[in-house]
Amino acid sequence: MVSEEFTFPRKLDNQKLIKTEDGVLPVLHSVPCDIHGIAAVDWVTFSFGQETFGEKYAFLEPEEVDQSLTDAIETWLDQILFEVFGFGLSVKRDKGMHFHTCSYELQDNLGMVLYGHSNKKISVQINGTGCALARKGWESQLYKFLMHGCKRPKLNRIDLAHDDFEGNHLTVDLADSWDNIDGFWCGGREPNVEHKGAWKRPNGKGRTLNIGNRDSGKFCRIYERGKKEGDVLSLWTRAEVEFKGSDRFIPFDVLLNPSSYFIGAYPCFEWLAKELTQEMISPEKPEIVKKQSVINFDKSIEIMKHQFGKYIRQFSKIIASDELVAMLSSSKDEIPKRLKFSHAAVMQSLRTNQPIQSLNEDYSLFVGVPLVNQTQYKDFIHAI
Repeated sequence: MVSEEFTFPRKLDNQKLIKTEDGVLPVLHSVPCDIHGIAAVDWVTFSFGQETFGEKYAFLEPEEVDQSLTDAIETWLDQILFEVFGFGLSVKRDKGMHFHTCSYELQDNLGMVLYGHSNKKISVQINGTGCALARKGWESQLYKFLMHGCKRPKLNRIDLAHDDFEGNHLTVDLADSWDNIDGFWCGGREPNVEHKGAWKRPNGKGRTLNIGNRDSGKFCRIYERGKKEGDVLSLWTRAEVEFKGSDRFIPFDVLLNPSSYFIGAYPCFEWLAKELTQEMISPEKPEIVKKQSVINFDKSIEIMKHQFGKYIRQFSKIIASDELVAMLSSSKDEIPKRLKFSHAAVMQSLRTNQPIQSLNEDYSLFVGVPLVNQTQYKDFIHAI
């Protein structure tokens, strides 16, 4: 028997009634999943390696996945999505997006699945409506999948939202005043602030306060949600924080404790939390990770294969392997500056008379940056 926690569909806990010119209408919203009840997950994009469905998919190139990987997407991923969220695949799109060659829409336009990228990963986007309609407990189910059910998992983006339906503790005017006392300042340069809508003479259509740059790894918007939905008298105000994995490591724990990461985003949200709960909640912050200047063995091979693999393949048909390597090798016997060997890895290779195993993290092949060889940081190691 399925636990009540994971029932689907939801039982109206994810709807807010508003009055509009067309009558009283329900508006969907995400629901907090942790004990603090301050913030909910309102968008999530996660990715994992193609090899999750079997090693035969690990080295498929983007132009090969349409035929070979689509069956696995339709057979396995569709079932996984249904078990986690309560909905699955809809129709296959004619094209991909965001540098992916292939894509699917999810049922009722609740998100997308993208695949066929050079990083050989599958990306799943669940939009705000999808997060609101997903079965109860989907956050913990997704956490389990990312932790134990796939390979090379990553949270690429997550949006956290707080709703004040009556405007008792949050309004756009209050948020604007917070900025005057450094409520959104987290050190370094002060964030960009943008006012949208009729701030000077409010007209009932809703105002928005944007904090930061949408292209950066953290962005905040606070807006009059009820008015945006058509209720000119609504006091419903929403605050959203968007985290991207482009410049920071987003831990999977954010799925289980969104409130802690929401209040850790800005000092003013800690103030808000104290008003709401009258207790201390430990704020959490995704760790900013600078892109490293050191690349690992697998990445260097991938770069060489991508840039010169086709040439080497054709040359190897007419030139002996040893001669070809000699022709393509530099005349200088020097290790590239960005390719740093670990003495432990080299000595292990000499002792066992085996090639260096770059995936053996006990003998990390490349060193120079703390934690750079840990799995969750590998996606931050890029070639320039």
